Amino acid sequence: MKTVGIPEAVHARLKHYCARHGLGLGECIAASLTYFERHGLNPATHESPTAEMNRLIKRVDQVIAFIRKQESDLLRPMTEAVSLSEARIERSLDTVATAKQLQLLEEHLASLVRQLNTLVPAAAAARAATERLLSEHARRELEALQLLARLVDAKNKSGFLQDLTKLYQEGGQP
Repeated sequence: MKTVGIPEAVHARLKHYCARHGLGLGECIAASLTYFERHGLNPATHESPTAEMNRLIKRVDQVIAFIRKQESDLLRPMTEAVSLSEARIERSLDTVATAKQLQLLEEHLASLVRQLNTLVPAAAAARAATERLLSEHARRELEALQLLARLVDAKNKSGFLQDLTKLYQEGGQP
């Protein structure tokens, strides 16, 4: 066992403290040393608990101020941007066709294709009839012009009839 030299006033305070808590002088010093080591405190430079608490409160206030600044600078604009994007997406979704609408459109288009397929043979027949009529009309027109040419040039001296026949054979029309 070792002795420690302390002033009488400190010794009296220590005895009084130990008696109040039911500790011996050695136990109190050992517990105090363990406490200082565990909490990393230097009893010679340690300030009052209120000063430490004020320093901690100041640090917490700084953290809260930082969080508020981040909220105003980043979080609110991001929230507003997300809200605007969501509204824009909802407006866009209102104009996008649904699967049911696409199915109805597909059925309507298929119906139109079927109708066109039934009209194609009729259109081909009409075209063939039109071409026959045009061919017949062109033949009659040629005959009429040849008859007219024979009447105008009875002796075939001007060559009008040959020119007219040649022109029709080349595919041109007067």
